[in-house]
Amino acid sequence: MLIRPKSLSAGKGAQCILCGSGLDEIGGCIRICPSCVRNRPDESRERIEQVHAESREMFGLPVRPAANPEGIDCKLCFLRCRPGKNQKGYCGVRHGSKSSMRTDGRSRALVSFYYDPLPTNCVADWVCAGGTGAGYPRFAHDCGPEVGFYNLAVFFEACNLNCLYCHNWSFKKFQLSPRWSKLETLEKAVNDTTSCICFFGGDPGPQLPYAVRLIRTVRKRNPEAILRICWETNGALHPSGLKEMTRLSMQSGGCVKIDLKAWNPGTHRALCGCGNSKILDNFARAAEWSSERPSPPALVASTPLIPGYVNEDEVYGLASFIAGINPDIPYALLAYAPQFLMDDSPTTSAAQADACLEAAKQAGLTRVRLGNEHLLC
Repeated sequence: MLIRPKSLSAGKGAQCILCGSGLDEIGGCIRICPSCVRNRPDESRERIEQVHAESREMFGLPVRPAANPEGIDCKLCFLRCRPGKNQKGYCGVRHGSKSSMRTDGRSRALVSFYYDPLPTNCVADWVCAGGTGAGYPRFAHDCGPEVGFYNLAVFFEACNLNCLYCHNWSFKKFQLSPRWSKLETLEKAVNDTTSCICFFGGDPGPQLPYAVRLIRTVRKRNPEAILRICWETNGALHPSGLKEMTRLSMQSGGCVKIDLKAWNPGTHRALCGCGNSKILDNFARAAEWSSERPSPPALVASTPLIPGYVNEDEVYGLASFIAGINPDIPYALLAYAPQFLMDDSPTTSAAQADACLEAAKQAGLTRVRLGNEHLLC
């Protein structure tokens, strides 16, 4: 159960604090309507920063990236935290001591895992080797869906964004009393029926060194085995880390799935706590690095359809951006069910989903699909 401050519960009849429009049809946590979020970003900023600050204080997480001039520089993501000795980084993984910087998210991690039978409900299952057999026999055991094999789903319990609608938000509760796992724990989990490993969360970015060490170890054990490496990420990591992710996926037949949350910077800041320009730059880099392996596609984009905030205009902007790079990059639009601080918002409607699908196609993309259709209302 989520216990929140009163200021984050708008209640029925809530109105936008800037224009006075009603919020009942979209949910009132932010208390600023989508139009004002997009078109009045300067006036929206104070309230948005308050919402994100309070949502993080609930879990003992830093309100903003650490910037201690005497701290240790963390280079894993674009936030470039410099936490002092008794300060946490924004993601909550490490603090500013040399021992923490050496070990946390590297030789040990905040992580959990489970086995997911293939084919699975993955963002990329409609184009990936495990779901379709693309790349058989080099990257897949069968020329169709891989029945009888498993995806090792590795969930990293940390994130460097702060999405108010996060459907995996409960990992933040664990950071109040961290549960660390050593590399050996995950190494033993990879067996003869594991044909892919998917790192997600949270986000794999803040603990990427741990994932890379795991991959190197299990690949040495059986270098000829089919073992695809996949990632689901917000794209908010250092370009060098994203390049390593892409390289490992390219070599193994896996893919990098980047969740593009919104096109308008104001919308992205309201929903996720930061702007999106560096994320979009990273997506363009990943598209360039992955262009040499069109099948199975090494890069997949996705966007959750948040009622009111992520509409067909947002999708058209993102889809036009993707199509300008490569119109064949697969793009999954994801129906959304209310979660976390936006649990009073509605579920994605069929009308919204249809409009967004059409917008993505009109923007020039050739491979678009709707995921989580069972959620549509």
